[in-house]
Amino acid sequence: MLLHFILYAALSSVVTSVSLQPRLQDGLALTPQMGWNTYNHYSCSPNETIVQSNAQALVDLGLSSLGYRYVTTDCGWTVADRLPDGSLTWNDTLFPQGFPAMGDFLHDLGLLFGVYQDSGILLCGSPPNETGSLYHEEQDARTFASWNVDSLKYDNCYSDAATGYPNVNYAPSTSPEPRFANMSHALLQQNRTILFQICEWGISFPANWAPALGHSWRIGNDIIPDWRTIFRIINQAAPQTDVAGPGQWPDLDMLEVGNNIFSLPEEQTHFSLWAILKSPLIIGAALKDELTAINDASLAVLKQKDVIAFNQDALGKSASLRRRWTEEGYEVWSGPLSNGRTVAAVINWHNESKDLTLDLPDVGLQHAGTVKNIWDGTTARDVLTSYTATVAGHGTMLLELQNTTAVGVYPRGVFGVSSGYVRPCSKHACF
Repeated sequence: MLLHFILYAALSSVVTSVSLQPRLQDGLALTPQMGWNTYNHYSCSPNETIVQSNAQALVDLGLSSLGYRYVTTDCGWTVADRLPDGSLTWNDTLFPQGFPAMGDFLHDLGLLFGVYQDSGILLCGSPPNETGSLYHEEQDARTFASWNVDSLKYDNCYSDAATGYPNVNYAPSTSPEPRFANMSHALLQQNRTILFQICEWGISFPANWAPALGHSWRIGNDIIPDWRTIFRIINQAAPQTDVAGPGQWPDLDMLEVGNNIFSLPEEQTHFSLWAILKSPLIIGAALKDELTAINDASLAVLKQKDVIAFNQDALGKSASLRRRWTEEGYEVWSGPLSNGRTVAAVINWHNESKDLTLDLPDVGLQHAGTVKNIWDGTTARDVLTSYTATVAGHGTMLLELQNTTAVGVYPRGVFGVSSGYVRPCSKHACF
C-alpha cells in the first residue's frame, strides 16, 4: 500500500506556534558559513601541521574560492590549566607557534580563523582535561579577540552543575540558553565581530532562542560515520526549516563527504540535503596531510557549484519536507530560490536503483520551462505535471526548476493542444 506521510503543515505549526526571538543582526552569516573543521577526521587530536596542511589544501584545491573559508581547530587544542593571569592558552607541544600565529597563517591565505571552546568546565574530548569557558566568558572573549579570531564554535559538555558536570547530558536540569547568552554577550563587547556557532545539540528547542544569540545552532546530536545518521538528522531538521534565514542557520553538523564512509550517491544525498536545508557547509574530511588526500569523486561533490549556489542563495529560504512514501522508501523536499526558481530533491532511501517520479504539484507547481537534473547532468524542457528519472540506491534526484507555473494554473499557451494532437513524451517528461 502506498503511504503518503505528509509532515510539512503539521511540523511548520510546531515552529510558528512559539515566539521566536529576533536574529542577531551584525552583518555576519547572511548566507550559511562554509569552511573546514578538524573534528570529523582527526577527532580531538589536531595539531599545527594538520591544520596548516588542510588550510593550504582549501586554497590549492580551489575550495576557498567557492566559499569554504572558516578553518576551525576543534577539541584537543588547549590544556587543563589557565595561565597565571587566568587566560586560555594552547598546547604548545601540538601548536608550537601558537594560536595567534595560526591566525596569521590563515589570514595570509585569505582564510578565516575559527576556534573551539565549551560552555562547561571542560572541553568535549576530556580527559585528558582541557579547560572550558564556564565562569570565564568575558576573559575568554577578550582573548579570542586579541588573537584576531573570526569564529567561535561553542560546545555543551561538562556543563550541568546540578548533575555533577557530566560529559554529556541530553536532558539537563536547566536550559543551556543562559550559558550561551553569557558568551554571546561577551563576544559582542569586543572590538572584533566574531561568528558565533552555538553547539548545544538541539536541547531546549534552540530555534526559539538561539537566533538572538548566535549565527547558527546545532539542531541535534552529532553526526556519526554511518548512513543511518543522515535520515535521523533530516528528521530532526524537519520541524525547524521555517526559521532559517540570513544571519540564522539551523546547523545539521559537519560534513562526512570525503571520509570514505559513504558511497558516491550517498555523499551526493548528504551534500544535497545539507545545502538545500541551508545548513552551514563545514568540510570534515582530511583534504591533505602527510598520510591522506581527498579522493577526486568526493572533491567533485564538495565543489559542485550548483549545489553550493542553492546553499548560498540570497533568498535564504530552506527547503522543507513535502511528501514521504514510507513503504516505498522515498520522499520529496523542496523550497524557493531567488529569481522565481525552485529546488526539489527526491531521495531514494532504499539501497537499490529506482525510477522515481517528482509530481510537480507536490512542490506547488504544474509546469516548468526547464528542469535541470544536477547530479545527472541533464536538462529537460517544457515539463508538464511530472518528471521521472533513475535514482541510484541512497541517491538523490536534485532538480532546479525555472520558468514555472503554479499548481492549479493551466495557461492555454502551455497546456492547450489542437484537436487530435497528442503531445509526445520521453522517459522524463511530455513535450
